[in-house]
Amino acid sequence: MSLVAVVSAHSCGSTVTSLSLALAGDRPTLLAECGATVGSVRTGYRVGEWGGEVGLWHLAQADRQGQLPEAFEAHLRRLDRDGNRLWLPGLTDPLQAAALAQTWEPLGTLLQAMDQHAGYDVIADCGRIVLKPGGVHTSLFPAPLLWRADLVLLVVRNTITSVAQTSPVVRALKEALEQHGTGADALRLLLVKDPAGNLSSNEIGARLQVPVVAALPWDEKAARLFTHGSARTPKLSALSLVKQAREESRRIEVDARTRRDRLGMGLARMSSPVVAGLVQRLASHRRRGSVDG
Repeated sequence: MSLVAVVSAHSCGSTVTSLSLALAGDRPTLLAECGATVGSVRTGYRVGEWGGEVGLWHLAQADRQGQLPEAFEAHLRRLDRDGNRLWLPGLTDPLQAAALAQTWEPLGTLLQAMDQHAGYDVIADCGRIVLKPGGVHTSLFPAPLLWRADLVLLVVRNTITSVAQTSPVVRALKEALEQHGTGADALRLLLVKDPAGNLSSNEIGARLQVPVVAALPWDEKAARLFTHGSARTPKLSALSLVKQAREESRRIEVDARTRRDRLGMGLARMSSPVVAGLVQRLASHRRRGSVDG
């Protein structure tokens, strides 16, 4: 299993990418919508099924009361019919992000426990990176989640503009991961093949000095479904984005596992009996499922 953080330097599809990987993976998956802007899964793919009564902001309140693990479990929702793919809904107001400044670190501990002890692949959609003088913002952006991640996937399109906008973020991320995370080599590129672009994976990797670990197609039908929803959800396995995401998720998992083994990263200890109980309950519910649930 793995903990993967998905980020972007600009608005180039971190949520659509994260959702496609979460829905297409072979194993039980948790998608944590952790961007500092308004989460779009509840109003898009889930078509308003849940409102502000659930989600990330409530975890900040629970954390201050010493009840974060209980709230974390209570605010998980299903992404598929079987509950094999879980989802932690994101914020409903960008002004809520500041309240989570002290919660990102303990939330990262819980996500790591879901990966290493409950048996879920965890995808943390961290959204657009927020920078400040000196590096990555650590309160208005969920930076501590990146520090714990096996891999950090930086979404970039195959256009000159996207690469140019991404370049300064790469420098800041490498420095931050080296200082606070598991090393700058945790950074990978996930390429979205924009029809307007003509740069190859090799060109982009060379320009940004970061390896491209995966590439996803430009799929307007899937992007529309994920961002706006549909009264009649099409068969996910028929979508070109989900088909390719299934293959790419396997490559990402192998890369993450290989890196973890190479670094000798052992299992993190569970922080409390409450977390151990949470892990045991969620592990007992997981099972292997199909792409369409």
